[in-house]
Amino acid sequence: MNDQRIYLSPPNVGDDEFLQVKSVFDGGWIAPVGPSIDEFESRLSAYFDREVIALNSGTSALHLALIIAGVESEDHVLVSAHTFAACANVVLYERATPIFIDSESETWNIDPHLLDKYLSQCKKLPKAIIVTHIYGMPAKMKEVADIAKRYDIKLIEDAAESLGSKIDGQMTGGFGDYGVVSFNGNKIITTSAGGALICNIKEKSRGLHLATQANSGKFGYDHKEVGYNYRMSNVLAGIGIAQLANLYSFIARKRQIYQRYESELASYFAFLPEPSGSFSNRWLTAALVKHEAFDVEDLISFLDANNIESRRFWKPLNLHDAYASYRFIGGGVGEQLYKRGICLPSGTGLSQEQQSYVIDRVKSFFS
Repeated sequence: MNDQRIYLSPPNVGDDEFLQVKSVFDGGWIAPVGPSIDEFESRLSAYFDREVIALNSGTSALHLALIIAGVESEDHVLVSAHTFAACANVVLYERATPIFIDSESETWNIDPHLLDKYLSQCKKLPKAIIVTHIYGMPAKMKEVADIAKRYDIKLIEDAAESLGSKIDGQMTGGFGDYGVVSFNGNKIITTSAGGALICNIKEKSRGLHLATQANSGKFGYDHKEVGYNYRMSNVLAGIGIAQLANLYSFIARKRQIYQRYESELASYFAFLPEPSGSFSNRWLTAALVKHEAFDVEDLISFLDANNIESRRFWKPLNLHDAYASYRFIGGGVGEQLYKRGICLPSGTGLSQEQQSYVIDRVKSFFS
């Protein structure tokens, strides 16, 4: 057995991050304001060619996107069913109603055909659509964006897992009216905790206002609306500056890890190829167990017993007790993905020896 546990997607940090944080401490900007936040936002803005607000989580960014999009109580919001719970939770924060849309099999993301069919028949148009790029694989954004435009619905792009992924050269996170990225500890780059909202310049001031408690007073506090404590710490922004410099090398390493798994484990797993024009950062190597005789939870338990962390795919939101009362549009694609899907260790610091051990243990399980 491997003595050192192999984690799914741990952060990869070093001296540059330490020096950035030291610089923040030396400058005394230990607050959710300061030069590191300004620099981090500037670099992200240049990357996306849009305005960016650095926040304390991707969930905060999703929530602000909904508010700025005008979502209110009793509005409907369409949500990818195959995604993390935050996409449903933020809808409920605003007392709106989530409606879950199933996946398609080419990208495992929201199905544009189901989306279009629902909108052509629904009696009440939704206020917004939240579409996720799952595990770093770009969704069919051009089709989804065309549908949103046709029905005049705000499009929120959840690129929490897909920083660096592209469609025809355009970065994910930049297709929608609003984009969201995450810098959680398991993401391709991290600020420990954090996220960002991608928006237009006219909406940045509104977002900053809401993210800093919505204070309207000049020399004191005067609140004319509800605000939130969502701003990123200047300390964490320092980490982000160092991490962002490594983004392209991290993407290259993620893709190397994926390609080796695909090459050596194709007998046991079905891997997802990139559709024409798409480039995935391969944040997590996600695959489907080919043989129905094997239970994916048994494989995860076996790997865990061998000191290897893996995990199931996201459980479709419509199958969670918390959201079971809300409408689901689909035909079971997400359920099959959940039944057969596994995510393998994919951290950028994963060594060749560690990956060899994972591959050996997977082969041992199936033999």
